[in-house]
Amino acid sequence: MTPAPGEAPDAAQGRAPGAIQGARSLLVIRHRAAGDLLLTTPALRALRAALPGCRIQVLVARGLGEILQGNPDVDGVIEFDRRSPGSQLALYARLVRGGWDAVLDLVSNPRSAWMTALTRARVRAGYAIAGRDWAYTLAVPREPIGPAGPMLRYAPEAALDMVRALGIPARGLDLTFRVSPEAERDAERGIQAAGLDPRRPLLLALPAGSWSSKTWLPERFAGVMDALAGEGSVVWMWGPGERDLAERCRGLMRAPSVVAPPMGWQEMGGWMKRAALWIGNDSGPKHVAVALGLPTVTVFGPTNPATWHPPAGPHRVVLAEGLACLHCNANVCPLPGDRFHRCMRDVTVEQVVDAARALQRPRAEAS
Repeated sequence: MTPAPGEAPDAAQGRAPGAIQGARSLLVIRHRAAGDLLLTTPALRALRAALPGCRIQVLVARGLGEILQGNPDVDGVIEFDRRSPGSQLALYARLVRGGWDAVLDLVSNPRSAWMTALTRARVRAGYAIAGRDWAYTLAVPREPIGPAGPMLRYAPEAALDMVRALGIPARGLDLTFRVSPEAERDAERGIQAAGLDPRRPLLLALPAGSWSSKTWLPERFAGVMDALAGEGSVVWMWGPGERDLAERCRGLMRAPSVVAPPMGWQEMGGWMKRAALWIGNDSGPKHVAVALGLPTVTVFGPTNPATWHPPAGPHRVVLAEGLACLHCNANVCPLPGDRFHRCMRDVTVEQVVDAARALQRPRAEAS
C-alpha cells in the first residue's frame, strides 16, 4: 500500500510506528464527562487496530466504566472518585507504580498532566497547553487553527489527532457502545413493568442537561411529546438528580406517558435498542443513542453542533437561528432581561416536532 501524503509508511499499513511500536501496555486518561468518554471510542478503535497485542486500559470517573463494558478495544477500566481523597490517593499510588509503555492524556488539565507525569511512561502524549505540556514527551495541538481562528470539527477528531500524531491512522468516526445481554433483559423487564405496549415504538425524551444554559423549556418538551404521542409510547428518561424534571414534564402532558425507572448506562442502552426515536438536549445519553444507531433530535444553544453532533446519520439539529450569542459555551446564560436564554426560548415546539417527523418519514416509507 502506498502511503497517503503526510502519512508514515507504517501508518499506511495500520501498524504503529516510532516510539509506540511494540508497546505492551497503554493507559488512556479520560476521566471527565460521560459523553466525552464515549466520543473517545474512535481513538480507542484506532489504537487497537494498530496495537493488537497491547493491553489498553482507560482511566475514567466513578460510575462511567459501564460505558466501555464489552468494548472490544478496551482491556481494562480504572475507575476513581474525584470527590474522595482516599480514592485519589489510591489512584496516585497506582500511577506511581507505573508499568505502562505509553500514556495518552485526552483531558490535559492540570490534574491529568500530573497524573501522566507520575507514570514515568516512555511515551506520554497530551495536548500542547501552556503550563501542562511539561508533562508530555509528545505535545499535540488541541485543535487546528485556520485564518478565522480554531476550526470546528466533530469532537472525536481531537482524540484522533493525538493518535495520528503517534503515526496511527484513524478507523472512522463511529462511536462504540455495547449493550450486555443482562442489560437488555433488565430493559425488557422495565418496559413490561411500566405497562408499555410492546407493539408500539418507544419515543424517549430526556429533558435534562448538564448545564442550565443548554436545557430547553420543560413545557415545550411536553408539547412536543404530546404532538408525537399518537405515534408511539412516550417515556421520560432521567439521570441522577433529574427525576423531578422528568415527572414535571410528564405532568405537563395531556396524553399519557411514563417516567422511566432508575437505570445505569447499560440498561439505558437496552431501552434505546427498543426505541424508535430520542429527543433531548446536548448530553451524554444523546451520544449513546448515536452509537446505537437510534435516530435523534437535539436542541442546541450554547454548544455547537459542529463539535457535538455527528456529521452523518439519522440525526437532526434544532436551534434558534440568527442570534449573535449562539454557541457561547457558557454554563449559565449571562445575559439580562429579554436576552436571557434566548437560544433555548426561541426554539419552538413546531421546529422539534417537524424534525422528529422528518426522521420518522423515511422509516415509514421503508416499511
